[in-house]
Formats: sequence, structure tokens, C-alpha cells
Amino acid sequence: MTAAASHSIGPRRLLTLLGGRATFRLLLYGSAGVLVAAWSREDFNAYAAAVGAVGWLCMVVQSGPEKAALTLIPRARRTRDHITGMLRAVVARGPLPFTAAAVAGLVLAPHSTVTIYLLAVAYYVSLGCGMLGVALHRALGRYTRDTAHFSLLGLGMIGMAGLAFTSHLRPAGYLAGLLVLVTVLNLALLRGLPAGARDRPEARTAGPPRRTLRGIVAGTVMLMGAVDVMGNAMVGTLFVELSLTSHADQSGDFYMMILVWGFATSVIYTLQRIYQPRLALRTGSSGAGQVRELARRVALLSVWIGGAWLVVAGTALAGGLAGTRSLVALGALLASLLPVNALAGFAVFLLENTGKAGLRACAKAVVMSWAVVAVLGALVIPFAGAAGAVYALGAQGFVLGTMLGRRM
Repeated sequence: MTAAASHSIGPRRLLTLLGGRATFRLLLYGSAGVLVAAWSREDFNAYAAAVGAVGWLCMVVQSGPEKAALTLIPRARRTRDHITGMLRAVVARGPLPFTAAAVAGLVLAPHSTVTIYLLAVAYYVSLGCGMLGVALHRALGRYTRDTAHFSLLGLGMIGMAGLAFTSHLRPAGYLAGLLVLVTVLNLALLRGLPAGARDRPEARTAGPPRRTLRGIVAGTVMLMGAVDVMGNAMVGTLFVELSLTSHADQSGDFYMMILVWGFATSVIYTLQRIYQPRLALRTGSSGAGQVRELARRVALLSVWIGGAWLVVAGTALAGGLAGTRSLVALGALLASLLPVNALAGFAVFLLENTGKAGLRACAKAVVMSWAVVAVLGALVIPFAGAAGAVYALGAQGFVLGTMLGRRM
């Protein structure tokens, strides 16, 4: 079977992949509801504070390596096992020091706040490594592992939440159970993934030197991960700026909006990762120029629409929306922003798969967008509150489109 055929995404495969992810998301939200009913307010707040503080580690571990795997492995021939082996090592070894620290905490102080944080860190690092392991299987054309992994993960999470409800399992025990669940699933993912060149002796001398290849993989991971890491940092910066103003009591309103925003953007992210191997194969051949031209057009479109959104939304803020506590108004404002950011994100998705120049352009653009959003937030949030934070976020798509359009 050719690489293009193994990465063909028909309706059946697409629905199966989305079904596994949807099962995971629904059971994730369902388990949170069970925990609210199972625990005291004190226990739930301790759990929420820990997972809220360190949840970003999952994206740090997952994003760059996953995107690098889905771009490099489908294109590779002689170096495929080398690249897969390097990233497989992250799945196998990445969680080890964090898991060891969490186990030590459980033994020494099982219910302390520090232990809960150590368990949360180990869990999210392991969760991100598991998502990387799934991506490696997809990069090799094995899509069924994706659906099985996420379905089992969701079922395990709701099962652990049910156990917390029936047996009065406290946050440390619950997180320890999740850590065991993810570790077992990760070990299952390691089976079938080549450990490196030693799996195929004839590949040891094929392709570029191992040190050169390691540098290529590491550089791709860092540049591709910058977009998502800075995106999370952007939202975090707005939360900090909001908390330092007289509108700090609107942080909860903004948090509710960002939860819905995160769900919508996660759907877009998932679709992009599903189709990334196909795009990587196309840009690795004669289609790279066409992809760059499409990215340029999409970026310019996001500039025009984003500019219009900033004008209209700014007028609405000046007309009385500033400082509003209406979740409906905030939700409408944020929902109207989604098309702009989806267009800019699509331009990034296209360009970052066209080579080093595209990767560097995307990394520079996302850093600049973070800086502009941070400055705009510092200016607008003090008088507009949560609505101002949403407005500042609206600059992201505009700046990304402007920067990418200028560099193509």
C-alpha cells in the first residue's frame, strides 16, 4: 500500500476518529460532574487548582512532537524508523521522572497539596505522551489505535470518577488511578512502534547521520510546538491582566467563555491533525507552491475579516458592552471571533508544513501576535473587563494573517 493510500481519509475513517475523540470529551466532562457530586468543596477546589495550574503541560509535551511526527514520518523512507524511534523514546521515558516523584509523594505524604500537584503533573505529562504515541501510529498509517486509545481513556476516566463517588476516593487517589490508567495505555501504544535503527539493521547506515537527523527532529518539534504553546500563553496572559484590574471578579465569566472556546478550537485542532499526514505528503512533492499560495490567500482573508471584527467589536465596547457581566453577550462576542481565528489557524496549518522557512515564519508570527494581544489587553481590560479580554484576543487572527501575508 502506498503512503497516500494508507493516509486516505474517507467518511468512515473520519467519523470513526471523531467518534473516539467525542467519546473521550463527553466522558471527560461527565467525570467532572461526578467529582463535583462525590467530593466536598474543599477537595474539589484542591483538585481543580492542581489540574488547572499544570494542565498546560499536556499541550507542551504533545503539540510539537505530534505535529513533527505527522509531518516528517509520512514523508520519510530510509529514516522513518530513526524518526519514529526518537519520538517513541519520548513516550517511553518522558513520564518516568515525574511518575517517580509522584510515587514518592504518595508514599511520604499521600494527601498533601504537594502530592496532589505532583500527581497532576505526572498525569498530564503521561497524557500528552500518550497522545504523541497515538500520533506516531497515525503517522505510520495505523488509525484504529487512535479510536481505541481515546475510547478506553474516556471509559477509564468515568470509571475512576464512579469509584471516587462510591468508595469516597479522594483527589490524590483519583489522580493516582488516572496515572495508572494512562501508563497502561501508553505501554500498549509502545508495542508495534520501532525503537529505532536497530529494529532494521540495514537502516543503520541509511540516510543522514543520526546526530543531524536528531537536530532536524528537535528543530521541527520546537518550531511546530511554538504555535500552540504561545496560543495557551496568550490566554493565560489575559487572565493575569484581568486579575490585576478592578474587574477581577469577572475572571469566572471569562473562564466559562474560554472553556467553550477551548472545545471549539480543539475540534479544529483535531481535524487539522487528522489531515496533516495527507498535507505533508502533498507539500513534500510538487504541490508545495500551491499550498503556499493558498496559505497566502487565507492569511490575507483573515486580515480583512479580522480588521473588520476589531472595528465592529470596538464600536460595541464603546457603545456600552464594556464591563458587561452578561454571559450571552460575552458568548456572542467570542463566537463571532471564531471564524477569524479559524482562518488564521488554517493559514498557519498550511504554511508550517511547507518546510523550514514556513515554520520560522509561523513561529515569528505567533510570538508577535502574543505581544500585540498582551499590549492590547493591558490597554483595554482595565475599563472593559472580560469583554476587553475577548476583544484583545481578537487581535490574534489579525496579526497572524498580517505577519504571514507579508512573509509569503
